[in-house]
Amino acid sequence: MKNYCRINNLVGFLLFGIATIVYWLTMEPTVSFWDCGEFIAASNKLQVGHQPGAPLFLMIGKLFSLFALGDATKIAYWINFSSVLFSGATIMFLYWTITAMASKLYPEEKTKLESPGVIAAGIVGALAYTFSDTFWFSAVESEVYALSTLFTAMVFWSILKWEKSMDNRWLVFISFLVGLSIGAHLLSLLAIPALVLVYYFKKTKEVTWLGTIKALAVACLIVGLVQIVIVQYLVLAAAKSDLFFVNNLGLSFGSGAIVFILLLIGITSYGIYYSIQHRKYNLNLSLLCFAFIIFGFSSYFVILIRANAKPSINLSNPDSPFSLYSYLGRTNYGETPLLYGKTYDAKQTDYKETGTEYRKGTSKYEESGKSFKVNYDKNILFPRMYSSKPDHINFYQQWMGLEKEQAPTMSDNLGFFSSYQVGFMYMRYFLWNFVGRQNDIQGHGNLDEGNWLSGIKPLDAIRLGSQNKLPPSIQDNKGHNVLYGLPFLLGMAGLIFLYRKNKQETLVIATLFFFTGLAIILYLNQDPLQVRERDYAYVGSFYAFCIFIGFGVLAIKEALSRFTPKKMSLVLAALTGFLIAPALMAVQGWDDHDRSGKTTARDWAVNYLNSCAPNAILFTNADNDTFPLWYAQEVEGIRTDVRVICLQFLSDGNFINQLRKQQNKSAALPITMAAEKYQQGVRDYIPYIDYGFTDSVELKDLLTVLTSDAKDDKVQMNDGSYENFLPTKKLKMTIDSDQLVKTNTIKAADKAKAAGQMEWTVDKNFIGKADLAMYDILVHNNWERPIYFATSVSPDTYIGLDKYLYLEGYAYRLLPLKTDPKDERNKSEITNTEVMYDNVMHKMDYSGFKSAKYLDIESRRIGESTWTFHNTLATNLILAGKNAQALAVMKKSAKELPLKNYSIQDTINRFNSIRLFYELKDLPQANLMAKETLSFLDLELQYIASLEPELQRRRLREIQVGLSILNGLEELSKANQQAELSKAFKSRFSNYESIFVKSIG
Repeated sequence: MKNYCRINNLVGFLLFGIATIVYWLTMEPTVSFWDCGEFIAASNKLQVGHQPGAPLFLMIGKLFSLFALGDATKIAYWINFSSVLFSGATIMFLYWTITAMASKLYPEEKTKLESPGVIAAGIVGALAYTFSDTFWFSAVESEVYALSTLFTAMVFWSILKWEKSMDNRWLVFISFLVGLSIGAHLLSLLAIPALVLVYYFKKTKEVTWLGTIKALAVACLIVGLVQIVIVQYLVLAAAKSDLFFVNNLGLSFGSGAIVFILLLIGITSYGIYYSIQHRKYNLNLSLLCFAFIIFGFSSYFVILIRANAKPSINLSNPDSPFSLYSYLGRTNYGETPLLYGKTYDAKQTDYKETGTEYRKGTSKYEESGKSFKVNYDKNILFPRMYSSKPDHINFYQQWMGLEKEQAPTMSDNLGFFSSYQVGFMYMRYFLWNFVGRQNDIQGHGNLDEGNWLSGIKPLDAIRLGSQNKLPPSIQDNKGHNVLYGLPFLLGMAGLIFLYRKNKQETLVIATLFFFTGLAIILYLNQDPLQVRERDYAYVGSFYAFCIFIGFGVLAIKEALSRFTPKKMSLVLAALTGFLIAPALMAVQGWDDHDRSGKTTARDWAVNYLNSCAPNAILFTNADNDTFPLWYAQEVEGIRTDVRVICLQFLSDGNFINQLRKQQNKSAALPITMAAEKYQQGVRDYIPYIDYGFTDSVELKDLLTVLTSDAKDDKVQMNDGSYENFLPTKKLKMTIDSDQLVKTNTIKAADKAKAAGQMEWTVDKNFIGKADLAMYDILVHNNWERPIYFATSVSPDTYIGLDKYLYLEGYAYRLLPLKTDPKDERNKSEITNTEVMYDNVMHKMDYSGFKSAKYLDIESRRIGESTWTFHNTLATNLILAGKNAQALAVMKKSAKELPLKNYSIQDTINRFNSIRLFYELKDLPQANLMAKETLSFLDLELQYIASLEPELQRRRLREIQVGLSILNGLEELSKANQQAELSKAFKSRFSNYESIFVKSIG
């Protein structure tokens, strides 16, 4: 037995080493897309990121950043490496979990004989998780999910250690782990139901279904107590105490919270002392567990401390108990109905006041407003189709086949829950990991984007149409991972095997699987059209399934032992399990998980900043339009003169306060409004009420009215209060051309091009404090700092200034130039040509596209947008008679940007590039791209033509684009005397046109 324990421990450490090496080899060497840039920047300087903060992750990230030894370019590398270590350790604990559970299947006297099989099961299950799609993705970047999964693995492993030893110190240790994990992510809380079941099975002499249900009910109660009472209500109680001490007793901020904390410590300590003195064992254990959860949870003091230090990144400014309570409660994300609530077509009837909200004043807490519960005319049990956003309503109706005015029924809600939320937003992800994946394109229900795919053609054809001769957009996509469902079948075999051997253990694993998967689906109640795939949220359930995969080895071994000698059956089972699960998953998944050499996110961020003139103000979107830029500035110190303003955060008065201060090399922004004009609860909503103005109103004058506290400048609302309002949508700014020249906004030679005034129309029915801040900047900046807008934000972000925006790279610059009414081009087709040419040719680095072994969907999106910008610039250079410069731009595109077509949509850019190369007389390059596009479209349309007519109709847009490109290239090649090429395009166009006209009309 000692020998087995020694081997078991050594194998666990060996698997830790193997997994760590795998993740290290495939790790991204710098910042990744999405939240990683924010996490790295926040870790590096211990700043305050978005709710709910993850302070423990930030502290550990800060520790790992020190290994960079002062080299700012290596900070991201080392913080990424922390995720590598966390993930490697997760695999180690998973192995020990599987072997611990497998060992219990055999009597002690048989353990030695069966130990090789137990170890083999642990290895196969752990390695299957190592190479699972979702876990591998998070293992190689700076995100909280690697650390979160490690905590979950440790908690579940500790449950088994307690079960074996019955030493309640393990329960205290688990409590500490749960408390710590709150500082990273709440996933490990969902292991509590499994813990309670193990406790119930171990402590109860006669296990019954009723008792099991009661145990699960207690488990849910405990999860609720931790998540709501400890994480939120204790902070709320501290806030209420602080309110009393500050407002009633006149003491300083934080005094009441400190008293509350000391009182909590005192009561808990006395309770522990009392339980010892009176031998109240259960009370003692409960209080110790509570104390260690609180001890772990205390990492959130970092958020409070750092928010008061006012760092550069200080989202939501949780510098008081009240703001920390809102921060932990993720109030910025809104509420989602769970058991009862409105339908998407419901109308508001009234609202009920539910409480008072407070903000931190100069010396006391001030009321910032009331919280309300809105009532609606249509409510339903278990509401799943509830979002009233127009695009969401359209999606609900299309997905469920509802008419425009048809109200959703209970049946419709259940249908959406089962088919979309469970089927598409969970089962699809689950099957990605263990059956196979079509490609890495984000799916919203289309037949050719992000579906699960087994590789068994008859099976896949039932859902997705013919699988013969798959097109390049699927077959050549590195995310096309075909597993033939073998890992899934191995896991199901393991589940059946374990159920036959030990129903209680099966139920424990199934409980972990349910609560870390489907229970999250129930709780999140996601609306459709998410901005990214959400498989990372369910990684705990994939962890649980890999335990079943491990038991699948024992299932094969048992089956083979009927026909072969025991040793041979073990070898064959281990080899079979290894080949059909981890080996197959590794081979299929390596190419799309290998991020070594990938620097596209960092390069893009630097290029974005370099698109801006010195001391610029840049308005951006959240996530991918902001976080990589924050990384570049806050970590590597690149272009810190540019002030990046994320519009999603600009509606927060605290964020506006930050803009009024110097930040790195960026001077304070010219925001003149007093802080009380935009503080929490003030001017959150300013409705448009037509006041009958026929002429445009000067923005400076309007801003004065919008920020006025005079009753005459306000309108009475339904609740009797008075609020500011927008009296007109027609705005203007008078322009001083001399000031434009003085500030280098335009050249002196271009002075005549300046408009006397900028006029625009507000394109929405209300504005908020974000708009006020933008207006204030526009009025008082006086063109001293260049103003830019991101190119990928929503249309209303441009506040109606579209015709004054000029492309200079990855951003639009606001320039008050005269516009030609006859010019029908939109902002994406107009460039500040001379400046943009200099930026593209001398400031843009696209080397990351070539060094990356794999270009993910975000990198490809940036590559395509860069092609678009280059085509636009070259077109405008040609219009200006600068053909040599236009050719230089196009040659840079062909040399440095990805040439490959990933989808039919990509061929639109290639068509424009081919047109430009022909126009610039670079026939070899034009012909090369034309032939590549022809080959790609031929295979794509050939595949679509093989589908059933109904499936062809679902891809009508792609057919139209493909045929249009073929027709356009035929005309282009013919006009440029490329007879053979023109003939080929004409032949393909005629062939496919006749096919599709015949099949779908």
